[in-house]
Amino acid sequence: MDSASHRFGKCSECHEIICVEKAVTDTQNTQPETNEMLHKVFRTHVKLKHSEESSQAAARIVREATEDK
Repeated sequence: MDSASHRFGKCSECHEIICVEKAVTDTQNTQPETNEMLHKVFRTHVKLKHSEESSQAAARIVREATEDK
């Protein structure tokens, strides 16, 4: 993994490193799609790790993920 193919971030609360593979698009600029994926992963991380009701949030996220397929 390197910065050419992945984006990295770090949770300010628990210092866990978050990594997403850069998006593949029809255009040269993949930054907007990649940033959106990174933000979505961070929001999911916060819901799962830092929510007071993390077990309920985890169950909802799993349910939502399986509904998409």
